[in-house]
Amino acid sequence: METVIIKKLSIEEIYDKFIERYERGHFTEGVCEWNGDDALMSPRSFAHAFKKECEEHGHRYDQYKSMADEIEEWCQLHIGHLESKFV
Repeated sequence: METVIIKKLSIEEIYDKFIERYERGHFTEGVCEWNGDDALMSPRSFAHAFKKECEEHGHRYDQYKSMADEIEEWCQLHIGHLESKFV
């Protein structure tokens, strides 16, 4: 029988991993209507995915709530910056 060890990541490590992966386009949902490309996840969906990941690593809501709010705000700003390039 093989033993699998899962490393518990800190909330900060999860946050950094999520930001890096989002910037690389790894968090998508749906397709852009105007060009058919994958659509980046909305800030709300992105924050929800972050919360789920935190819980999978054993963190409680009161521990990750402020970082979830922060990652949602970061995502909103990031998308706004990307959209401004196409105006």
